[in-house]
Amino acid sequence: MTSLDKPTEQMIAEAAQWLTLLHDEAVSDTDREAFNAWCKADPRHQLAHKRMRALWSSLDELPAVPARLALKQAFVQPRGKTARRGAQVFGVLSVLFCAWFGLENLPLWFADQRTDVGERREVALADGSRVQLNSNSALDVKFDGRQRVVELLTGEMWVEVAKDAQRPFVVRTDQGTATALGTRYLVRRAEDGATVVTVLESVVAAKPNGAEAVKVMAGQQTRLKDGRAQAPQAIGNADPDAWTRGLLKVDDRPVSEVLQALAGYRHGLVRFDVQALQDLRVSGVFRLDDTDAALATLADNLPIKVEYFTDLLVVVKPL
Repeated sequence: MTSLDKPTEQMIAEAAQWLTLLHDEAVSDTDREAFNAWCKADPRHQLAHKRMRALWSSLDELPAVPARLALKQAFVQPRGKTARRGAQVFGVLSVLFCAWFGLENLPLWFADQRTDVGERREVALADGSRVQLNSNSALDVKFDGRQRVVELLTGEMWVEVAKDAQRPFVVRTDQGTATALGTRYLVRRAEDGATVVTVLESVVAAKPNGAEAVKVMAGQQTRLKDGRAQAPQAIGNADPDAWTRGLLKVDDRPVSEVLQALAGYRHGLVRFDVQALQDLRVSGVFRLDDTDAALATLADNLPIKVEYFTDLLVVVKPL
């Protein structure tokens, strides 16, 4: 199975959320329809759900330790105990999520720096460089006397590099490296497995594994994937580091793209049919710390309907 055939971390989290929702006594026909649509949207969704169900079944073989008792209790609480039930549901998701990833993903849980969904954080490194982590991101820092290496494990980072003529500053992913020849740039691990390097100031040498590096100038972007580097492209009027200021800025972009971006800052699922929304485009500025307000703004200005079925499930449909 290649990396493209495997469910992503986001898909696995969604599968855990769906499994929790479907075990709720209050699950509705609308919930089930939304789940079926999610399964059909990508073969990896079905695989993630199948494996998550297998994990769920295996919990029956565990001893009656507190973790298992919490799993069982989460689905027998009276409906009135909303706050307690919500906390238990998140406990269920945590157990399932950890069970799926196991030892293979321990580096994410024990990363030097990590952010939760919807969280952004700025970190001052030992050499004076500054790093900002986007939502749901993780990195390790490996400095020695010869070089400064930051390994981006997941998500996205912004970096402003402190000068050090003796030690190059390198951001590394599984697709290659981005070595600073200047000061400010972004590195993002995309959903399709590529590494996206965007330069805000000066120059960065972007080197895919097993190939020559390409120089990416300020205002340009490249993608590293499968041993290849895309020819640097101008970012134009885009504002790729707006997230560092808590903003999402878009200029005539598909509304599905905006919804996907907002979903990355919100716990739970934001479901929509890309094809049904393909003719809708949007321009604007949205606050990332209030995604519900952003969704409401979209509904006020576009022919769409935003429906909240639970705190963990939002469905967006065309009118």
